Amino acid sequence: MVLTILDAEVDESKWALLKQTYEREVTGLPPSIHQSFLIQSKQEPRLWRVVTHWQSQADLDEMRATTEVPVAVRIFRAAQAEPVFSSWDVAVHAKQ
Repeated sequence: MVLTILDAEVDESKWALLKQTYEREVTGLPPSIHQSFLIQSKQEPRLWRVVTHWQSQADLDEMRATTEVPVAVRIFRAAQAEPVFSSWDVAVHAKQ
């Protein structure tokens, strides 16, 4: 299980556009993506993240091997923000 996180600072005037773009772009997610979240920092409201839960590292690698701009990057760029990418291995997972 892998998580990707894209962080970007977004101007307040672009927040509605960011949310609208996210909602439009994440319809019909591929089976390799379990969940995706657009989140906003409570402490630093200009800081936004797209967190995506991937089924496997192989699925993430396959997507990254394409020449297509990743969806999460397109979402931020639509709001005139350039995201920073990181990926995380899920060491332990709990679910209620």
